[in-house]
Amino acid sequence: MSFSAIRPRLIWIHRWIGIVLAPVFLLIILSGAVLSFRPVVDDFAARSAGATRVDVPALGALVRTLEASGTVRTLTVADGGRSVDVVSSAADSTGRWEIASASRTGASPSGPGIFQTAESLHKSLLLGLGLVVEAASYAMLAIMLAGPLLAWLRFRNTLIGWHTALGWCLLPVTIASPVTAVLMTLGVGGGQTPLPKAEQPVTMSQVFATPLPEVDLSHLETARSFRGGTVLVQVAGETGGTFVVTDKGATALTGGPGLVKEIHEGTWAGAWSGGLNFLVSLALLGLTVTGFVSWFRRWRRDRGGALAAGADILLVHASQTGTAARLAAATLAALEQGGERVALAPLGTVPPAELRRFRLVLLIAATTGEGDVPDGARHFLKSLQPGAMAGVRFAVLGLGDRSYAHFCGGAETLRSALLAAGGSEALPMACADGDPGPAWVSWLEALRADLGLRCASSALPATNPTIELILADRHRMDDPAQGETQETWAITLESAADLSFRPGDLLRVTPGEGERERPYSIGSSCRVDPRLIELTVRLHHWRDAQGQEGFGRVSGLLIRTMPVGGRLSARVDPHPAFNPPDDPSCPIIMVGAGSGVAPFPGFLSERKASGRPGPAWLLFGNRHRDGDFLWEERFEAALRDGSLTRLDTAFSRDADDGVHIQERLKEAAAEVVDWLMNKKAVVYICGRREMARGVEEALAGVLVERGGYSPEAARDEIDRWAAEARIRVDAFD
Repeated sequence: MSFSAIRPRLIWIHRWIGIVLAPVFLLIILSGAVLSFRPVVDDFAARSAGATRVDVPALGALVRTLEASGTVRTLTVADGGRSVDVVSSAADSTGRWEIASASRTGASPSGPGIFQTAESLHKSLLLGLGLVVEAASYAMLAIMLAGPLLAWLRFRNTLIGWHTALGWCLLPVTIASPVTAVLMTLGVGGGQTPLPKAEQPVTMSQVFATPLPEVDLSHLETARSFRGGTVLVQVAGETGGTFVVTDKGATALTGGPGLVKEIHEGTWAGAWSGGLNFLVSLALLGLTVTGFVSWFRRWRRDRGGALAAGADILLVHASQTGTAARLAAATLAALEQGGERVALAPLGTVPPAELRRFRLVLLIAATTGEGDVPDGARHFLKSLQPGAMAGVRFAVLGLGDRSYAHFCGGAETLRSALLAAGGSEALPMACADGDPGPAWVSWLEALRADLGLRCASSALPATNPTIELILADRHRMDDPAQGETQETWAITLESAADLSFRPGDLLRVTPGEGERERPYSIGSSCRVDPRLIELTVRLHHWRDAQGQEGFGRVSGLLIRTMPVGGRLSARVDPHPAFNPPDDPSCPIIMVGAGSGVAPFPGFLSERKASGRPGPAWLLFGNRHRDGDFLWEERFEAALRDGSLTRLDTAFSRDADDGVHIQERLKEAAAEVVDWLMNKKAVVYICGRREMARGVEEALAGVLVERGGYSPEAARDEIDRWAAEARIRVDAFD
């Protein structure tokens, strides 16, 4: 089995280990950050402290007195031997004590107590759970080693992008912490002589009552309860050192800590190494937090958690070109201004079960193709189970065009599915023909009058103003001498004023007064030139039953009738669902056939102008390489300047080619999976609907062949990516 096949499972394991153990990781990391200051404090204390001399009998008497009320856990000599800081199980005994007078002088500095608590937390979570900490160390090492294999280093200005970059760049430093922890659990590199064991637990007072000829307690620095009922004593002076006191006597620990232990504790270079360990702790904390928050955001999104808290009306839209989304936004504003509590979301991002939270669901749905639901809503339909909508009341506004055979077919499909799943209509479905404005106003009035919703306004959402453009240039891009081609032209339109538009937006050209607009996908960007709009226009040629022939009203105007320098009226309609990513470094795969390549020259010019274009792969298909390789020079230039990373073509009627673009995707299956799964590329598909469906099927096949998916799971993944806008389709018939 290939790595691509098992990679999704590894990602799942990686993610869930991190999620389940995140609390343990955080406790270990935060306590480690505190402990990283211990060598700093010790180094400072060693530099500032003078010689100490402790009155051993007086200190012993003080300890015996304190143990009458609780267990003394730690002694730290202070004030040159005149005082001692005590940590005890009894609160009244904890603090700073003057040895000579056996009187408490106040609270001791918090440092030693904090370090002891942090160490206990770091090693056993304060609950004696050392095995849990050891297991967490192995798990942390495993996910840190696996991380770079599951996501290649490529910076994106997103939370998960920062998580990946941080993990990659700091791996050589951060890996040292779990590696040394694991080695220490295996008994490797810890240094020191074997630790002696006590047959009977030793109390702190016994240290002073038992003769210890090896230990000069008059130069005592610290004494603390240690493993197995022993006491660890540190003594200064020429004969000083570290000793373990048992019920049989004292054993000097020789050899010092091993390198592994020094690296783990940050003691190999005093304060400097302690500071480095603190920075490593911050990096590990950042990885843990960014990984968890990234998962939590996805969890909320997948469960509709991003919906407004407290809302009791859900307004969802199924939009293809953005009209339904804009009407939904206007509906939201009207209802909120009236005082209703409303949540807004694309239908494809809401799990069906989430609809049951709301007393009313309002749906504005467009239709695409021959009566199909918008691409983003397919995942919702597939997720809808029988009975899932029981108790859900809904009202639908469908957007359509009666010139198509299945008027409002997409909205009707969604309505029928909601009813079949147990939902009930609060209102009969309303339908808009062409211009949705009047139907939308009537629908809002029905919501107000029939359902009693408070609606502040029924004003139509603002439409973009009509602009005047000049036909600045046009040139034919196909060559009929090279084979049977479809006549296609590059059209350049110029505005006298700056405009706002992006590649993929729609330019709606009006051929004449009162005539239907014709939308064209814009292939340029205002971020490059705010006054020039580039289009790819194929001449539409028709012949009726009587043998009469003619050209499309708008394509004929742009290509045949209008002279260069002529003027026309148009509107720019934003189409955010098919704009390039706002982050130009985001990887993209562009798939276009014939004039469907129209928006992609603008994608590349915008990315080039940004100065930081990310990976971009274009797959273009047409009939003949020499006859209709549209925008060939532009794409070749993009390959040279780096705004285009890879170009694959398919020319179906060439003898030496003869394949369609779907076959190119299958041939490059391994690379496609890499771009989809590792690079997290966004896929843009533009062209005829049959081609777009074929490309989606090819992508699903690639996931089966190289991604380890079952056919059903692959299809579900494609639909989920469409709902999440990882796959974006702009198709026409």
